Amino acid sequence: MKSKYIYPIISIINILCGVGLLFAAFTAPVEFMSPYFEGEISDDLIFFAQGIIDVTAMHQIAVGLFVFVLWRLKFDNESNKKVFLAYSVFGGTILLVALFNFLFMGGGPPIPIFILIVSATLLGFYGSKKVIN
Repeated sequence: MKSKYIYPIISIINILCGVGLLFAAFTAPVEFMSPYFEGEISDDLIFFAQGIIDVTAMHQIAVGLFVFVLWRLKFDNESNKKVFLAYSVFGGTILLVALFNFLFMGGGPPIPIFILIVSATLLGFYGSKKVIN
């Protein structure tokens, strides 16, 4: 697959993850948080969770924009492979945190977000091995 296709796909996936988290956390916070908390969800808990979620979401959006800028720089083939390897390491660390949260904390990212993160990470790993210009 050509690098000119991998960059925008990864960029869009990251921006979608961030926007999706922001949308869910601020339009329907109780419904978004209810699978992760038992009992009543207080306003203080919603405010606290929104403070964490908005930072996480903005990181996802920023990574998407960063990858978009890298796409526009027109690197050579070897440089593209290095960028995609770096991105796959980044995505792998996010997946490790998600796995830890799932196994030991009783939570993790929502399934659609998890699928998008796995897809972008695998695409980055694929690009690090087989990308062409």
